[in-house]
Amino acid sequence: MPEKTQEAARSRGLRLRAAMILLPVFCAACSYSPAESLLARYREQNDISSFLVCSEYSCSTRQWVSLDDAEWNQVRSNFLPAPRNAADERERIRSAVALIEKLVGPKAGTDVDRAGAAILTIDKRGQLDCIDEAYNTTTYLRLMDADNLIAFHEIGEPARRGYILNRWPHNTAIVIEHETGASYVVDSWFGANGMPPDVVTLELWMDGWRPTGSSAS
Repeated sequence: MPEKTQEAARSRGLRLRAAMILLPVFCAACSYSPAESLLARYREQNDISSFLVCSEYSCSTRQWVSLDDAEWNQVRSNFLPAPRNAADERERIRSAVALIEKLVGPKAGTDVDRAGAAILTIDKRGQLDCIDEAYNTTTYLRLMDADNLIAFHEIGEPARRGYILNRWPHNTAIVIEHETGASYVVDSWFGANGMPPDVVTLELWMDGWRPTGSSAS
């Protein structure tokens, strides 16, 4: 076998072995999600005066934070005048989630959160993986819904995709349009803290969608 061919074969073998070693790590990071149990546990407790925020991967750090009336009025302003239709409301939701992240960030130490989440990292302070993002965004959506700010959608339970070698597990919040029954993800993971989340159909997202230019899965 030519030397270059042997080298290429060795390289492929090393990559495959590395992938097999790391696969359980990636799967553990965003496959099993404590977000669902936490959302169920704190559904009735969370309000703007006291709500739980997750961070530092798989909700390993949990902090109670609050928003005062002036801060929440900023969130309300995103829905004035009232959205004209479901598509308009989804855009307002994007802006409102981004604003809440900015308001919560300094209080929870998550204002340093970067886009995506490096699984193999030592310093996770203030960083959010997709489980943290799914929990937090769903909580923010429920706070908006409790204040009757959302009229065209109901808030769904977090969705999950992945489990195969070339598509790492991933979680996200979702909303469900009343009129059509269509589900849309509200995925905050691809952007840094305070960036508007990505909103696409759940069907497209389940097929492996990611923002153009993003290397994250």
